[in-house]
Amino acid sequence: MPSFNEEFAKETWALYGAGMFIICLRFGARINKLGLTKFQADDYLMINAAAWYTVLVISVNKIIFGGGSNFMTPEEKAALTPETTKERIVGSKWVIVSEQAMILTIWSLKLCMLCIYRRLTEGLKQKKLVNMLLVWVACGFVGTELCLFLACRPFVQYWAVPASEVQCATYQHYEITESIFNTSSDIMMLIIAIPLLFSVRLPLQQKAVLLIIFGMGVFVIVAAILTKIYCLVPSLITYVYLNWYFREASVSIYVTNLPVLWSLMRDIFPQLKSWGFESKKSNGSAKAFSSSNGNSRRNSRNQMNSRNCNMQSVSRLGARDEELGYIPSPRQKRINEIDGDVASAAPVHRTLEIQRDITFTVEKKEVDDLEYDSEFFVRQKRGETHCTSPR
Repeated sequence: MPSFNEEFAKETWALYGAGMFIICLRFGARINKLGLTKFQADDYLMINAAAWYTVLVISVNKIIFGGGSNFMTPEEKAALTPETTKERIVGSKWVIVSEQAMILTIWSLKLCMLCIYRRLTEGLKQKKLVNMLLVWVACGFVGTELCLFLACRPFVQYWAVPASEVQCATYQHYEITESIFNTSSDIMMLIIAIPLLFSVRLPLQQKAVLLIIFGMGVFVIVAAILTKIYCLVPSLITYVYLNWYFREASVSIYVTNLPVLWSLMRDIFPQLKSWGFESKKSNGSAKAFSSSNGNSRRNSRNQMNSRNCNMQSVSRLGARDEELGYIPSPRQKRINEIDGDVASAAPVHRTLEIQRDITFTVEKKEVDDLEYDSEFFVRQKRGETHCTSPR
């Protein structure tokens, strides 16, 4: 039967592999869409989160496969030897590294998700709530870091074996502070997002995908609570808390990247964009939209053809004068002989200028009509049927 250490290593490295694979897919999608030079703030935050996520998986495995930390029972303190003391000092230092890596991973992911929230709520009243939550998350990060560095003084007592202060071994004050800021901000994110989910006009199938993502967000909150239970409840304090620590970080990675991956899936499989919509209604709307644009194009072409005919009649004015029996005077003949090239080129040049101006005007009107029809169609799909033509 595999030991706890072996099971821990298999689980953590499997979760880490899945998380990094999802991050790679995310950046593949972002590079394909934006290029390497147009990353947004959430992309750089995800790079930072991935780096600290890597530090986290290494540090928690170092703790498990090392000699332990400076948190010991009275029996373990009595059994200390120079070798075990040295091992526990190294293990205690890895505990500090793991705590710092966890903070930077989780808070980078929170900020990354808030960047997505700000884009989604642009122009909506929820934007103010997102900004308020952003301030709370920033305060939580500062408060958690201060508590980590100030709860145990002097700081070197964090890896003293045995520790002179109980806070330097149990991290109790720090764990409580981190739990309050962490879980409260996650709950507020769900409170902001769930009303948006129910108000958006999407078919049930696509809403189910969003519900899965929010369900994973609930799991993150549960994992954070279980982590603190295994850290703070005396009868339950074990290294199982490291399992839930890493599960929380891993699922947070998945949740933050899934919206981008859903966009990638819709690009790879265009059928997903209309997944769940009624085909008859969408086809009818598309046909009506295309027919209205087709009629507007045909009308514009007919107008342009009629103007072309007028241009042809203008260019044939000289021939029509001869048909009407007009005979030029001798003076006019001499002028035509001297300036024949200019006299013949000028009417044609003028005709081409007029024709070009009319063609440009007709084509511009056609494009403007198409842009307005497209805008009206999109607003109608959103339910903004009150908009009227600006012309």
